[in-house]
Amino acid sequence: MKSTFLASFLLLAILAKAQLPDTDIFLADIKNDHGIISFSTPVNITHRKGYDNQPYFTPDGKSILYVSVIDTTQSDVYRYDISSKKISRVTDTKESEYSPSLLADGKSISVVRVDKDSGQRFYNLDLKNPFKATVIHGTDSIGYYCWINDSILSMFILGNAMTLQTLNIHTGERKLVASDIGRCLKLSPDKKNLLFVIKQNETEWSLFRMDAVTSLMTKVVQTLKGSEDFAVLPDGTFLMGSDGKLFRYKPGSDKDWEPIADFTTTIQSFYRISVDSKGSRIAFVAYTGKKP
Repeated sequence: MKSTFLASFLLLAILAKAQLPDTDIFLADIKNDHGIISFSTPVNITHRKGYDNQPYFTPDGKSILYVSVIDTTQSDVYRYDISSKKISRVTDTKESEYSPSLLADGKSISVVRVDKDSGQRFYNLDLKNPFKATVIHGTDSIGYYCWINDSILSMFILGNAMTLQTLNIHTGERKLVASDIGRCLKLSPDKKNLLFVIKQNETEWSLFRMDAVTSLMTKVVQTLKGSEDFAVLPDGTFLMGSDGKLFRYKPGSDKDWEPIADFTTTIQSFYRISVDSKGSRIAFVAYTGKKP
């Protein structure tokens, strides 16, 4: 299956502002009562015209890192403090940063950066001095990523076919794992498996798990039609959205995706979703117009 660079929406630095998708981030509380999942009314935490996307809950659950494009076509990382509801800027560089996540030391963040030569590479940035950036070699053409452990980085690599590759950042060894994958890469709650989507053809897309030690891949379930973004609750329940509704699938319990919430009158259309480590909050990325 052929994919395009535009499908990743990471080359925003070279697109005109008028072409940027209009997206907002909504936040809601999750209540899981012995498998019965409910949500509070979602609140729009960005609420402005423009691009606000790629929410990431910090490990302590107190804030959300996300990407925003304000006034220009350049993207920077921002932080939303959940308690105070205040937004602060994290990066203010000449380059565009995407897909922020906090490193284990709590002092640095990982990002995908679009460099001056339009190359997309993986960097670690010092939070106190974001201009102090360390490039991770062997990450050229990276679109998205997920740390499997302290040494192994899983990467969505741009190309004629989007591929899943792993990189040992210490040895530089890079391995091809799968082709025609979706943009969403997640680590299972027990940290034993990498979770991702393979697009077998235009209509058949499936969730897979890859054993972090053996690299053995196993199909979990076919995705909702046209959906590739998902999140995972601490008990292993998968969440996925379609047409403004949220669905769940718990391996071993559910036979197929089950609808659990309808946000068509609050959030309306959304695609990316993220949950915190405790499964107590969820962030949605809403969009207007055509699905990004």
